[in-house]
Amino acid sequence: MLQRLQVVLAAAFAVSIAWGQEWQVVYSHGVARESLVFTDVAFPSAERGIAVGVIRDAQGRDKQAVALLTRDGGTIWNQVLLEESPVSLFFLDDARGWMVTVQGIWKTEDSGLGWTRLSRHTQNSIERVWFLDSMHGFAVGREKTVLETRDGGLRWTAVPEAAEPTGNPAYTGYTQIAFADGQRGLIAGSSTPPGAAKNPREVPTMTVQLQTLNGGVVWAGFAAPLFGQVSGLKLARSDGLIVFAYADTFEVPSEVYRLELRTGGSTSVFKQKDRLVTGMALFAGQAFLAVTEPKARTNPARGKVRMLTTTDFVKWVEMKVDKRASAAKVLLAGPDAEHLWAATDTGMLLKMVPERK
Repeated sequence: MLQRLQVVLAAAFAVSIAWGQEWQVVYSHGVARESLVFTDVAFPSAERGIAVGVIRDAQGRDKQAVALLTRDGGTIWNQVLLEESPVSLFFLDDARGWMVTVQGIWKTEDSGLGWTRLSRHTQNSIERVWFLDSMHGFAVGREKTVLETRDGGLRWTAVPEAAEPTGNPAYTGYTQIAFADGQRGLIAGSSTPPGAAKNPREVPTMTVQLQTLNGGVVWAGFAAPLFGQVSGLKLARSDGLIVFAYADTFEVPSEVYRLELRTGGSTSVFKQKDRLVTGMALFAGQAFLAVTEPKARTNPARGKVRMLTTTDFVKWVEMKVDKRASAAKVLLAGPDAEHLWAATDTGMLLKMVPERK
């Protein structure tokens, strides 16, 4: 699929303002001398959602891992303490979800109020999980790790096809996984040799992928030399979006490609010189991007949060965003295109609402 990616010199620019919906800050961590960094957010329904992260002190040291929960669409948020720093979330429905932490995989059956550890792993070795049903799921991570479970996450076995793509396992990792339906799935990551980050010029690195058409019974693995690191992946029906983040020396900080899952084709659909894509949401017929404006890509400072949307993947329109919203990273989540949420690394939660007249 990604072998067909081509460098597209013409950028897709947001050219107008989207009327009808706007983004409002509905929660902000306002405790003096500490900060809250959200690392993931999930909204399996319009009413129930969860955002997880770490509270840090004034010196930037981790104090407490927490989850914020809502059962009423964001009117009330309740804080739950977590035992380990969260990395990512996956929810199958309102109640059942899994959380990857720096040292394990946890499960909840009550929308995040309580968590049970399922397994332990090496520090930061697992990035994400995805479950097709309550029993059958996959986990991806560093050193070409792809694991499969058939019992809800109690026991995991290695997927042998994960070793097939070119790349030394010592510096090759799978960072993204998504399924468009119960059968078609994609796993993506990057291989970055030692010293690549110090190169004064952006040079191609190896992008690695696994693809399945039968729910993970068989995976096909391949690799291709491409610029940038895979930083995001979303699938919906026959469409997909994948984001590549680039080094400071590249012409743009990031680029979004549209994946045509039926044909294997791909097209560059968004890149802007001063905007870094950090979050995406994709639904049948509409896509959203969460964008920041970094001053330096290797260590982005917080900047104005921007939200863009499209229905044709050609024209991206800009949505109105609460002026208080600033961040270096913004994540998106929601069950559909009408109920969308954002979480920032500055302790803010934003909700997409009808625009106020």
